[in-house]
Amino acid sequence: MRIARAIVGAMALLSVASCSLTKTSFDECKTNEQCRGAFGNLQVCGGDGICEGIKPNARCSVAFPEDLLARPKNFPKAIIVGVLMDRSVESQRAREDAVRLAARQVNEEKGIDGRGFGVVFCDVAEDVKYDSLKRTEAAVASARYLADSVGVPAIVGPSSSTDAIAVFDALKTSNVLVISPSATSPALTGRDVASATDASPGLLWRTAPPDTLQGEAMSRHIRAAFPQVSSVAVINERGPYGDALAKVFADSFAREGRTVKPFAFDTGSTGQRDAAVVDAGGSALPVVLFISSQTSDAVAFLNSAATLQSYATVNMFLTDSAANKDLLSGASGARALFPRVAGSRPAVPAGPVFELFRTSFTAAFKQDPNTFSFVPHTFDAAWLTFYGAAYALKRENNINGGAIARGLRRLSAGAEVRIGPGSWTGIVTDLGAGKTVNVTGASGVLDFDPVTEETSGLVDIWKISADGAAIETLSTIDPR
Repeated sequence: MRIARAIVGAMALLSVASCSLTKTSFDECKTNEQCRGAFGNLQVCGGDGICEGIKPNARCSVAFPEDLLARPKNFPKAIIVGVLMDRSVESQRAREDAVRLAARQVNEEKGIDGRGFGVVFCDVAEDVKYDSLKRTEAAVASARYLADSVGVPAIVGPSSSTDAIAVFDALKTSNVLVISPSATSPALTGRDVASATDASPGLLWRTAPPDTLQGEAMSRHIRAAFPQVSSVAVINERGPYGDALAKVFADSFAREGRTVKPFAFDTGSTGQRDAAVVDAGGSALPVVLFISSQTSDAVAFLNSAATLQSYATVNMFLTDSAANKDLLSGASGARALFPRVAGSRPAVPAGPVFELFRTSFTAAFKQDPNTFSFVPHTFDAAWLTFYGAAYALKRENNINGGAIARGLRRLSAGAEVRIGPGSWTGIVTDLGAGKTVNVTGASGVLDFDPVTEETSGLVDIWKISADGAAIETLSTIDPR
């Protein structure tokens, strides 16, 4: 009996020692990275210095694969990226689907050396079911959750320029790459680094051309379409998107001695917006240009104009944020105005890469991506993130924002290749060997300038179809 008790006691002591060693070696922590390194994805260092699973976030509760958040142990080596979209807008829900499609395709190609990709989608809509945050505040809070708790090295989105700048500024010390598919404000150019290099790349990217091109195209179209018009009214939201685009337009419009009459409103202030619409109509100018990053503002503009006699003969011009199905459904009561409405947007893509994407997207989600804005640009943003991660893992053995950005700088020269699953293995091999490739995406050629890290492209002038059911291209302008 004494011998048996001694054996049991010794075993108990060994068990306690073993637990203590395990706790010291693995459970105790000072950083989230230590926990993710020891236990895999979706682990953080808790307030008591012990590793634990991340706390659920209602805004960031949707993932791909669907059980990524519920069963993280099934995906211990997955490379997880984040997405920030406003799910109250149908076009942004379609952009989420574009990321799902890209992630599904790359995982079907076995990812990088068998490591697949995961995606955590965060809804940045202003919605009381989550909290009392405004949209930009929600974007920043969600981005911090993705960076700090989930540990993503890159985020696709957000969509608006104001939100993209706020998110980047909040994460600038976190080494997380932010790539927006639709933030077009010139204010983003040089926001991170004045002159990018391989050693010091920028962490704020976008797949849509900047508004320096769109503002010029808008001015050219209005001058050509209304040659006798010497002055137009410009209603714009204040902020990086509205102020910058309004200035580019005004500067170009002034080159022939024409002028603009400005009417600005604070983002989110419906009272100021509605007052600006009334005042612009009262100016008796024949053309009103309305600039907002939010489709909902464009909808409200048309619905208000439809009730005002001052807009009975006014021609109205909108921008890329309005070129989608949400405008047509939201402003259906203003259909009488549709023949006098036009707008601008980055040119609708064409060619084999886009057609393959369109076919795959339609088959997967039973919707035509042409119905919405910036969906191909979002697909490309996701694939670029995957390519950047491949470079980071193969060449630097460390997947972080800076390494991914250096990978993106390797995608605009060399042999031309088409974005998509068919070229994945070849591109990964080339990037791993230190080569460069020149990718063409669903949104078009993606030739990023090595200094500004910006791309460029054509601009479409669009109109609303005669039946009010679709956005159609009226003409295409090369403003470069």
